[in-house]
Amino acid sequence: MTQNQILCVTYFDEVIGPSTLYSSEPLVESTDTPDLNRILEFNEEEGTFIFAYRKFQTVNHIFYADSEIARGGKELMMITYMIKTAIFKGEIVDVFRYLDSKAPVLEEFASELKKCNNLFSILHLKKSALTGKYVLELANEDLKSNFLMIFDKYFMKLSPKYKLETPIKDKRLIKKLFIIGAPRVGKTTFLKNIELIQFLNIKRNDLPSRIFEVVIENLEILKYDNVLSEFECKEFENLQNCVNFSQGFILLFNLSDKNSVLQTKEIFKIVDNTRLEMETDLAPILIIGNKFFDKEDITPEFVYETFEIEQLKELGIKVHYFPINILKEDEKVMEAIRWLIKKII
Repeated sequence: MTQNQILCVTYFDEVIGPSTLYSSEPLVESTDTPDLNRILEFNEEEGTFIFAYRKFQTVNHIFYADSEIARGGKELMMITYMIKTAIFKGEIVDVFRYLDSKAPVLEEFASELKKCNNLFSILHLKKSALTGKYVLELANEDLKSNFLMIFDKYFMKLSPKYKLETPIKDKRLIKKLFIIGAPRVGKTTFLKNIELIQFLNIKRNDLPSRIFEVVIENLEILKYDNVLSEFECKEFENLQNCVNFSQGFILLFNLSDKNSVLQTKEIFKIVDNTRLEMETDLAPILIIGNKFFDKEDITPEFVYETFEIEQLKELGIKVHYFPINILKEDEKVMEAIRWLIKKII
């Protein structure tokens, strides 16, 4: 289980790319923690920046260290401290300000790592000798002990001095944006591409970027069974609760396949009928036709008629349709998400 706070040191391996030197907790693939390797892969500029990602907020420090054995004489490294803000008491009112205040601590940590004797030698050893996940296991006992002493010292400096508590989630505060679509239309690809766009903009700390981060944090693929009789999301095991706490919908289909359009409409119709039974207002709807290269697109008229877009608009429903190649057209993806954000806020 992912812990409430994590300290991690990564570096850029000249052969295999970004790698983990050491982490206080295993960084398993999940939707809760950011992919630190990907952050380092797309950033080579020294400096400290904050990156908000789903349940974890992170402060990161990228630096170069002199090394006689590295190509170009420099090692590219990154220190990341992340916290799950929900488990801290209200003393940390502004988590971004708190993390920003830790930038000098990360810089001090980096300075000590630069002086750690023989540390960089293990970064260039063959990784086939690894039995675990961290490169530090290749170090001798003296180097390992020295590194961990420095690591633990700065972990203590970074950790809040406030009492941790078990989070009690108030379900009234949960708001979700659901991705709904037929099978094999690119729902997971769409979600991952949005997250990649966020990675490429991690050094921007303006208000639109923060709002975009919040949208991603609450974005989720709505799951259903083969016969469309059972629906669930991460927080709830029934469609009624999922719909009750929805803040927006993204309908996704294959723009080259009429059956995909009809299936997506059928799935959303079940969702909307549930909403009607509960007598709640319909949240904004973003409709995306995923364009596949070398395949003929169906007409906009068919999409408008199937989803009854004009009728929904006449009823005051906020709805818009975008034909987009979700793998190639990042700007159009951003334009669509911006539309949804404006309608929500």
